Amino acid sequence: MSEIVVFEYEDGALVVDSRIIAEGLNIQHESFMRTINKYRNQAEQAFGALRFQIGAREDGNKGGTQPEWVLLNEEQATFYMTLSRNTPEVVQLKLELVRKFSLAKKLLRQRGVVHQHTSVYIRRLENMADHQVPDNLWTTFREGAEILLLVEKQYKVPVDEMDLCDGSIGHHWGQYRWTEESIGKGELKNWAKQSGEYIHKFRDRRGPRPCNAYEYIEIPVFKAWLRDKYIPQNLPKYLVDKFGKRAVRQIYEEQGKLNEYILEITNEKRISPKQEEMYEVFLASREAIANRYLLEE
Repeated sequence: MSEIVVFEYEDGALVVDSRIIAEGLNIQHESFMRTINKYRNQAEQAFGALRFQIGAREDGNKGGTQPEWVLLNEEQATFYMTLSRNTPEVVQLKLELVRKFSLAKKLLRQRGVVHQHTSVYIRRLENMADHQVPDNLWTTFREGAEILLLVEKQYKVPVDEMDLCDGSIGHHWGQYRWTEESIGKGELKNWAKQSGEYIHKFRDRRGPRPCNAYEYIEIPVFKAWLRDKYIPQNLPKYLVDKFGKRAVRQIYEEQGKLNEYILEITNEKRISPKQEEMYEVFLASREAIANRYLLEE
């Protein structure tokens, strides 16, 4: 097969050509592209946008086929390789991929180039500088960021940084502040104050949007809620929706945290093809994350 070549893309990311990966997997590139497109949403949520490339028409005229390929970062390449097949030969290919990416990062450091962090937790900390939050208010994006670290590093699965903090933590916290635990229903609990607002600059297609911010007097309640309600009850359900019951039971079993609640929400009477597919995606995603932290540590 052709040698794996890792190079720096125009946006500063280190990437590898999907055609080289397909050759190493000993499969047709068209077949590999079908896998890439099938799991595109999962890959982009966990590991960033895919860099699709389109070449010149093969016969030089308007009716010819335009070749298409993808420039994959390390996590994307590992994810797709694991989904395609995981033979001893592919394991060696993945080790070679890790070696080449590691060498490329070393060369960048020697040039004084600081490679972008891939950890969602680190990216969230960097992203905090984008927002102008009033001095007397706090946000779930900032105070809930520790959950990203818990899921990504301790549970060893990738997270969608915006889905977890604004879609899950923010939503459940917003409900908890009301007496009927549904936003706008009943009255605010006696410790809850009227929420403020700031402009959150999402680093995706959503762009700048107004988001809720809260008075500091609520932080102790938020921290207690995060510890006593969100992490033990809401987070497992979020992970079940994201990765499936089988994956979540495995996560909590590894952590020594299996209890009646986890056993109940992860109980499977019959494993469907869809559930089996979710588990395969979970394993592939987890392997990419494991490689990431292996290199960073």
